[in-house]
Amino acid sequence: MGSCSEFPFSELCGAIHIHTRFSDGEVDFQELISAAQEVGLDYIVVTDHMTLEGKERHYEGVYNNLLVVIGYEHNDLQDKNHYLIMGVDTVIEEQHSPQKYIAAVKDAGGIGFLAHPAEKRRYFKQYPSYPWTAWEVTGYDGIELWNHMSEWVENLKSWRSYIRIFYPRRFLKGAPHSLIKRWDKINRERFVSGIGGVDAHTFHIRKGIFSIQIFPIKVELKGIRTHLYIDNQYKETEFSSKIDILLTALKNGSGFISNYRRGDARGTRMAVQFADGTCIPPGYCDELPVYPANLSVTIPAKAEIRLIQNGREVGRKSGDTAEFELHEKGLYRIEVYRRKKAWIYSNPFPLGTYPLY
Repeated sequence: MGSCSEFPFSELCGAIHIHTRFSDGEVDFQELISAAQEVGLDYIVVTDHMTLEGKERHYEGVYNNLLVVIGYEHNDLQDKNHYLIMGVDTVIEEQHSPQKYIAAVKDAGGIGFLAHPAEKRRYFKQYPSYPWTAWEVTGYDGIELWNHMSEWVENLKSWRSYIRIFYPRRFLKGAPHSLIKRWDKINRERFVSGIGGVDAHTFHIRKGIFSIQIFPIKVELKGIRTHLYIDNQYKETEFSSKIDILLTALKNGSGFISNYRRGDARGTRMAVQFADGTCIPPGYCDELPVYPANLSVTIPAKAEIRLIQNGREVGRKSGDTAEFELHEKGLYRIEVYRRKKAWIYSNPFPLGTYPLY
């Protein structure tokens, strides 16, 4: 059983979790769209806090080859449990509990992701942590596994850390281990998608008459990205259908997360092939396939490719290609490292029947 002879999907590369001047960001839509086009993104998802003003002002649309989708970031009354909401037309009441606004998103036909759920810092009064604490809830579609801004701020712990101000991408190491562990555990009960978030604010640090812009928007868009495998007919579809395809792929986890600072991951191919020739990418399946199978990986540059089964590393190969034989049911996914720092996290390949224990 070999790898897929032809990869039957197109790839979209985009940035999720972006704030504009309509909430607490310092970039307007025209500048954001121009920057996203300049760095070659296929889509962006804007999630201003508790507002859909960008959508109401008709910024959602297709700009040449760039799809702009506008959702929003919801929070509870304690400003915790932030939820990235997409595919809705109105903002949900703020007084709702997390379970209620998750359910309200479902009822409205939207999707949602737990935002920066693993934050825990206690040393910046002006930048407090906003963790997800309501882990008893159900019905959310996914988790923001790797948040660029969150990791950067979490590591500003002493005066020595302030070198990070001038190199906002260099020191990113990877998604929080505790969150990855929790994600793996949840995914053995039901499928939960993983996305990467920029959490772009394009903000300045101001001291008296001095002001330093920490994250120019083009720098932010060259950070954490979410890549999606979609149908090859995407380019020919209408605008509304493009949004539906994108949101479905995000919900189903049809792809992977990358850190552009470690290299441009576009062109990465991951798929499982079965004896009958069926070839599937990462993500949710209506009917979980059975084993045995062959998982093939092709990446744009040489790196360390790791196979994770049920939260535990079971294989490792170096190079720009790898193949792994899968002989038993379980939750499989790929992690890729360059210079000992995370480059790529795939969404899971679930094999067998739930629960995957």
